[in-house]
Amino acid sequence: MHKFETFLLYLVASLLCGCTFIETKVEMTKGRFKIPEIENFNGVGKFVPEQTLLKGFSFSVAKAKDREIPMKVSNKEKVFSDSIILPNSKVDFAYEHKARDFAVTADFLFKDEIVLSGLSFGFNSSPFAFIRGVVGINLTHFESGLFGYFALGQWQSSYTGYQYTESFYDMGDRVPASKETHEENYSGKIVTTAAAGTYASVYAGPAALSGSISMFSPWGGTEDRMDLTFEFPYLFKAYLGTSLWIGDHIKISAGITDYLNAEKRNLSFGGSAGLWL
Repeated sequence: MHKFETFLLYLVASLLCGCTFIETKVEMTKGRFKIPEIENFNGVGKFVPEQTLLKGFSFSVAKAKDREIPMKVSNKEKVFSDSIILPNSKVDFAYEHKARDFAVTADFLFKDEIVLSGLSFGFNSSPFAFIRGVVGINLTHFESGLFGYFALGQWQSSYTGYQYTESFYDMGDRVPASKETHEENYSGKIVTTAAAGTYASVYAGPAALSGSISMFSPWGGTEDRMDLTFEFPYLFKAYLGTSLWIGDHIKISAGITDYLNAEKRNLSFGGSAGLWL
């Protein structure tokens, strides 16, 4: 049979059978989603003279008390078909991060008159590569500003629940909706995350007290993979710590991080050491 005749038979069969449209929804009952650590930015921690370019290279480590961050997540009631209504139901949901994490960062900051701005590049053990932009003010005993954060890396997920499926045909037929247990373990997808935050510190001489708050949506960019009945929650992260300059070129710091909107405390203890030129 010629290729052209085969193609005509295939085309006629497709027209007679019609096309199939499948609608699915997933009602998750339990989910665990691995996320990266968002590196804290807490300012310079001292007064910087005007027209100064700072170049810093730092290494930081963090130890978490609990690697799970439980979040308040619920499926929303939704009419799926004439015979099935997806209920309101609580999800056993948690983000996960490494119990121990490290990061290497290169910072390039410039102080004009009172405005301090710059970029940072680095990677951590998630593994993640990231870039961070900063703009703020640096005064005699106080500094404050904003930062934005963009990262690229590889995440993993595992979840269980129920998948609802309904099929439609363009000739008018319909397969009744069905419900079945659904489970997925997934790894390997390259995804991005973005964060925004604010920082402030007060200092006297070489010592400073610093804090920052950041917000990010760690799994917002992957919802296209799952037709879920909820949205992945944002995380709000707070840091409070101290820093000390040893001379003009070495800075050490230590502090505590917590996720403000988690269902329970998730403290991380960390420190860093940097060389500034």
